[in-house]
Amino acid sequence: MRLLSLAASLCMLTLVACGDDPKPTRPDASLTNIDGGADAGIDGAPPIDGPVDSAGPTASEQIAAVRAATDGTTLMLPIEGAVVTYVKPLVGNATNDPAGFTIQAAATGPALFVSVDPATLTPVPVAGDTVSFSVTSKVTVGGSPRASVITGFTRTAQGFNVSTLAQNISAATDLLTAQANYDAELITVTGTVFGPIIGSGTGWSKLGANTAGMTTSDPNLQVRLPATLMPQVDLEAGCQFTITNTPFSTFVTQGGIAQSQLIAFDAQEVTTTNCPTPKLTSAVGQSATELRLTFSRNILASSVMADASQFTFDNGLLPTAVAVDARTITITTTPQVAGTTYTVTVANTVTDQNGVGLDPAATSTMFSGYAAPAVVRINEINANITGGCDLIELRVIGAGSMNGFKITERAGSAATDLNFDFPAFVVQKNDLIVVHVNSGFVNCNPGAATSETLSTIQQPAVTYAANYDTAFDIYVADAGLVATDNVITVFATSTIMDGVLVHQNDVDPLTAAGSETAAATLAAANQWQMVGGGTPVGGFLDADFQAHAVFDLDATGTTAAGTSIQRNDNDDVNDKADWNAANTASTWGVLNVGQTTL
Repeated sequence: MRLLSLAASLCMLTLVACGDDPKPTRPDASLTNIDGGADAGIDGAPPIDGPVDSAGPTASEQIAAVRAATDGTTLMLPIEGAVVTYVKPLVGNATNDPAGFTIQAAATGPALFVSVDPATLTPVPVAGDTVSFSVTSKVTVGGSPRASVITGFTRTAQGFNVSTLAQNISAATDLLTAQANYDAELITVTGTVFGPIIGSGTGWSKLGANTAGMTTSDPNLQVRLPATLMPQVDLEAGCQFTITNTPFSTFVTQGGIAQSQLIAFDAQEVTTTNCPTPKLTSAVGQSATELRLTFSRNILASSVMADASQFTFDNGLLPTAVAVDARTITITTTPQVAGTTYTVTVANTVTDQNGVGLDPAATSTMFSGYAAPAVVRINEINANITGGCDLIELRVIGAGSMNGFKITERAGSAATDLNFDFPAFVVQKNDLIVVHVNSGFVNCNPGAATSETLSTIQQPAVTYAANYDTAFDIYVADAGLVATDNVITVFATSTIMDGVLVHQNDVDPLTAAGSETAAATLAAANQWQMVGGGTPVGGFLDADFQAHAVFDLDATGTTAAGTSIQRNDNDDVNDKADWNAANTASTWGVLNVGQTTL
């Protein structure tokens, strides 16, 4: 669409006639009551884009006038006979992503987002309503014009088929270069997603998208979904998708980067096909008689037989029951022998939600018979070592198995975030575990060591120079920890075991979204607080994150022998007072100053 001034919109009855919109439009329809009576607009299909007075502007021209108007709070711009095409819920940031609704009057636009909570209007608008109102306040957010305050809201008809207003933009080549032509308009689009799933503001996730018309893998063309919806629709890199009858969304970042966002809020609006073949990725004992299998894609529950006959084990273990939940299958088994290595094999009649069977090369995996999980704490950190040879030390507080443990940085969702699953091994109280980052770099791992799971001297330091003979040495391929703002978290299966907020203590209080998300998760699990207790109003965001984080990520030594961030003693009250300020000589493989054997 093109933005038209109100004066231009009055020149003729249609956009085409004014010569200001190069896109073809269907003729404007007359605003005639279906029944010829006063209530006909409610009873019949609503009219589209026709003026009540043949001399007046169409609804499309009125929408264009609002879009073209200067932002302000003293406007009085009428909208008469536009169709509500979509009702949007609030997700995340109320400034960028508020509740509201979109209006449109012709399939080729223009359209407008009204950032007024539908629940505050009477009647509450729903898609298919024909409505009229006046815009009294207009704002522009992220480059997108919005009606932020309206008055005189009325509904004149219901039940219009909004799909007739949706454009299929799959072949469009200008989705990034002509955003105003699509902003807020109802669209249907098919494409293929690429790249990792990453955060896209509070409560949102995104992937890059290619379409028939946009083939360059530009990350600024995005499929953006609520974070809770992304796993539900099981969208991942390589999947083909179709998003149906949702508004096109645009956003210009503070750095001036224009992003075009293909959004949806309901699983019924998104279909996926031709996704990567599902794989069995892990098996972890949850108890002596329960095993959790994890797959690379959501599993179709109806493809799993209730008698668990599609799951076979060695060493005499037998399945007795099965339950499916998205990407996990929980199997009830006969009693497992702690420490015994088992292999589970899944029949490829188990399928993903698209009916695709398991990859034949990924139907089996090994696991250890259940042992009670260990209890560990993060004990020492250095994210500043040259070459990304960063180190994290864990201290074992309670003996048990490391099977199912994970360590992450930030939200653990970005491609560069540390997100590591520990191997299955058994540890004793007071044991130490040193996690070595960037294991593939020769300077970080000069002896090409692998993870120790049998003993702390399984790979002695005399041969493997980076190892510590008084700790289990675990090697991770991550390229290095983030040394600006970070959150290190340890999970035992899905339960947070420990976590710490860390910061470089610079003059810029802005904190990465991934760190803020992880901090909120820690706080909700009662694993981080302000000194003295509590959480800042609004959470650990920006300056509040910095104020309550442990310093100083980029002031630690640049070698393993330099200074590090360490716990001060045996206590853990889940705040920054548990830690020093990166000014103490490192103690990898031994207890920190102030700590004693438990």
